[in-house]
Amino acid sequence: MQQNAKDQLQNACSQLQNAQTALNQAVSSVEKASNKQEIQNTLNAVQNAVSVANNAMSNYQD
Repeated sequence: MQQNAKDQLQNACSQLQNAQTALNQAVSSVEKASNKQEIQNTLNAVQNAVSVANNAMSNYQD
């Protein structure tokens, strides 16, 4: 069965949260400062995306 737009948005939210968790683990275990900064920059972007996606879910009109 094909998922509707709301289901797809919920899946995207879940995937972004999984990415956020993985990046948090990566930033806590990385050794090189330059790599840590790259991961932190990516984490910041994903955190912003999580926030935007969650807002979209909250504001979604059925």
